[in-house]
Amino acid sequence: MRRKPRVGIDLRDVAIYTRKSKLTHMGDSTGIQMKQSADFARSQLNLSEDYCFLEYEDKGLSGYYADRPDFQRMLHDIEAGKIRAVVCYKLDRISRKTSDLLRLIDFFNKHDVALLVCSNNINTLISTSKIMISFLAIIAEFERDIIAERIADNLIELGLQKRIKSFLRFVIAPVWSLPSKTE
Repeated sequence: MRRKPRVGIDLRDVAIYTRKSKLTHMGDSTGIQMKQSADFARSQLNLSEDYCFLEYEDKGLSGYYADRPDFQRMLHDIEAGKIRAVVCYKLDRISRKTSDLLRLIDFFNKHDVALLVCSNNINTLISTSKIMISFLAIIAEFERDIIAERIADNLIELGLQKRIKSFLRFVIAPVWSLPSKTE
């Protein structure tokens, strides 16, 4: 879908979206994402150093699902015409599902909203960024699938190890503790 150019100065705000998939009390992942995204937005959109961004942050939630509270709040603000650009640190912070990400890009285009991704130097105001988004979306989903497979394999292995230990403890161990015939 083609973006309709706005006439005049666009007074809508710029939003920064951050997400941390695992909720821990170690480090400040979302704070770092926020700072780097703000620096990238200032450089790409010629914003002043004291520009006040709209901030959306989800902690402890997977990027595979779109029902994240602040993510949904951001989408509602886009529909309400409050946002002209969304900035994130990495594409997988927005979504790890290719089909959702491509629908999101269409949604952004429909509402004349640019997407800027600082770690990949993506700015959808530049046409070459659009093909990169599709490519990176596929990689993000692939990474998510690999992580899910690895976790499943580890859980299966842990379950197998637990069963072996139980077998050894309750079947083999009593046999070893039997008195020998020479006693």
